[in-house]
Amino acid sequence: MLPAAGNSCSIQLFLLMPKKTSTYALDESLGHLASNASRAVLRRINQELSRRKLPITSEQFSVLVHVWDQNGSPQYVLTEKLDKDKTAMARVLSSIESLGLIVRMPGQVDRREKLVFLTKKGRDMMSEVADLVSAILEEAQKGIPESDLQVCKSVLRRFYRNLM
Repeated sequence: MLPAAGNSCSIQLFLLMPKKTSTYALDESLGHLASNASRAVLRRINQELSRRKLPITSEQFSVLVHVWDQNGSPQYVLTEKLDKDKTAMARVLSSIESLGLIVRMPGQVDRREKLVFLTKKGRDMMSEVADLVSAILEEAQKGIPESDLQVCKSVLRRFYRNLM
């Protein structure tokens, strides 16, 4: 049905709308499924961190994992790898630093650059948290053949790269 005559703006917008050729089903949307799976894992991680009285969140853990993997990385590299804006990264790092888990130090060449290092307390805690997160991921993957997991990872990597 066309919009009422006399409203040329509405008619123009109506004519620009694509024809509806199929029904959108959330349960068939890869984006929706990936988002739901991610939220479920992050929710479980946060629940377990809280239950075990560990002082970090899943968001802080994701930053700490990168620091753990590449100790001494510049702050801007973490910002890029985690696809966060500078302000959000500075906020997360500041909160982790206040817990005594990391320290930010000026770069040797450019003193304005901040290098991020795990402290001993951070390294000790990361071993425990990494084991916890691994157990949660194992639970989430239970009953899924390894070949299916490899296909899933490959598809999600391509899905991500297509948008970057």
